[in-house]
Amino acid sequence: MPRLTLSHSSKLLMNCSPVLFCLALFARSCRDDLFLCEVCLSHFSVSHGGEYDVKRHRQCETHKKRVAQKEVSQSMHTFLLKPKQDSNVDKVTAAELTSVYHTVKHSLSYRSEDCGNKLTSAIFPDSEIAKKMSCGRTKAASLVTDVLAPASVESCDKKAHTPFFSVASDASNHGTTKLFPLSLRYWTPKLESKILDFYEDSHESAATIHCQITSKLEENGLQLDMISAYTADNASVNYGKNNSVFQKLKADNSGIIKANCVAHIVHNCAKHAGDMLNVDIDSVVNKIFSHFSVSAQRTEELKEVFAFVEEDYHVVRRHVPTRWLSLWPAVQRLHDSWAAIKSYFLSLGENQWATLELQAYLAFLNNILKIFHDVVLLLEGQDGTVCELYDIMLTLKTKLQQRQIDCFFGMETSAILQQFPDQKAATIKHDFSNFYKTALNYLEKWYDFTDNNYQKNVRCLALKSSFTFSQLSDAVEVLQIGSKLDMDELYEEYCVTLPRQQEIVERKAPVVEKWALLLKSTKTPNLTAVASFLFSIPITNASVERVFSLVTAAWTDQRNRCSVELIKSEIQVKTNFEYSCKEFYSFALKQKALLEAARSSKKYKAKRNI
Repeated sequence: MPRLTLSHSSKLLMNCSPVLFCLALFARSCRDDLFLCEVCLSHFSVSHGGEYDVKRHRQCETHKKRVAQKEVSQSMHTFLLKPKQDSNVDKVTAAELTSVYHTVKHSLSYRSEDCGNKLTSAIFPDSEIAKKMSCGRTKAASLVTDVLAPASVESCDKKAHTPFFSVASDASNHGTTKLFPLSLRYWTPKLESKILDFYEDSHESAATIHCQITSKLEENGLQLDMISAYTADNASVNYGKNNSVFQKLKADNSGIIKANCVAHIVHNCAKHAGDMLNVDIDSVVNKIFSHFSVSAQRTEELKEVFAFVEEDYHVVRRHVPTRWLSLWPAVQRLHDSWAAIKSYFLSLGENQWATLELQAYLAFLNNILKIFHDVVLLLEGQDGTVCELYDIMLTLKTKLQQRQIDCFFGMETSAILQQFPDQKAATIKHDFSNFYKTALNYLEKWYDFTDNNYQKNVRCLALKSSFTFSQLSDAVEVLQIGSKLDMDELYEEYCVTLPRQQEIVERKAPVVEKWALLLKSTKTPNLTAVASFLFSIPITNASVERVFSLVTAAWTDQRNRCSVELIKSEIQVKTNFEYSCKEFYSFALKQKALLEAARSSKKYKAKRNI
């Protein structure tokens, strides 16, 4: 057989047997007598055997193994939409992103995402978009970790908000894994709380936490000198006087403010005072709950008692010590259901759970714990600001003091106490008065009610009444931001907004909304900076505490193979994006960079380094 040249081989392939013709289908010429097999990427010569050389190469183990692999796997490019060939490409990509967003937002599984996409194309065969949607488990997880989560964090960068921001951190264990969420709060002029990162670290020293915080901020282009405050729980590693995270951050930024979690103080105040009572209410609540929760028969018997006393049945609630808002609802449920619960335990002969004394304590605690409950609820609200904090705490203190002075324990409690002998009633009243005393002592120990508290000096900016420039100057001084402002310009800006103050004061709206209206359509950069610093200071660490609730819900025993990166990404998507699923589709359709990232093969770990 003559030696093959490119032109010669082309003629030969067209005129010879089908075996030699299929050479053109899987090989290309490198030189006259050498071909490269595009299936197994190996070279072979046809200079001696011609057609036989082609047959021999096709029968070799390397070629057959590669052919088998190609038959069961498809090129990644077959899963990627080509914009130039499909006019609906953006709609299809946005639909896939929204489908994944829906899965994460509603804590669904990626298996259901995979099944749902296949089902959609079957249910809507006439939809071009539904037919072209392709999003299995691997692709869905990659879209979450490498597309949606990074996009959610981009809103936290320095271009997205006014100058100042605060940092919140905390630590918790998931099994043997120590996890640290890192949250930012800033004013846009809308209060925003975003999860910047969620990382794993086996060390919990002040130096390690400080290093992680500073490195994460620098990675995202956020400057340390623009941090307004640091908030965490009140552990010594966070706020110790010598070697703590706060002290190390203060070395980086001398103007940073210590923003303790005040909700923690209020919760501990009620708990500490309750521990001093002669009746252990935590134990009572949880023992009664346990009595019914472990037995369906006991629950059914309790329902019958409710029917007998002509009351609607309500489930007995449990108190979880680490959940600050669980004690009062549990006590309230026992108090409201007392007639039925008392009758039930009397029928069993267990009189210790049906005494008049326990009824008196339940009535008292139902009255007083609601005050603490309402304060914690107010502090953990989304729109709470530091300029309202001092008045909230002062109101709580005043209520306790007045109750102590008046020996007021609630009208129902007083009526029950009249049924006791005088000496016993006096003993119980003394115990209740001791609750007030203990609570006030704890409150004054852990919260500063003196003039040295900066929160007292910024209360005038809550816009409950008009403020003077002198008050504004005092607030700037205690916040230590005068060096970052032009005070002369600040006065001019104050004069611009002065005519609008009274109108804003009279509005019934959150403080942040009032300030947004006050500064609307004005060129007031210095006054805006003051508001930015002030409203970025958190009053609780609820933003990071909520993360652990999300982790518990997402990282279940059924999803124990999830990585920290995937859980972090899901939490960022849930927390940082506030769109409904319908709104997210409209948002995604307008974000060309987001759509391009979703279509890119770089989102897959195996492709990142290619």
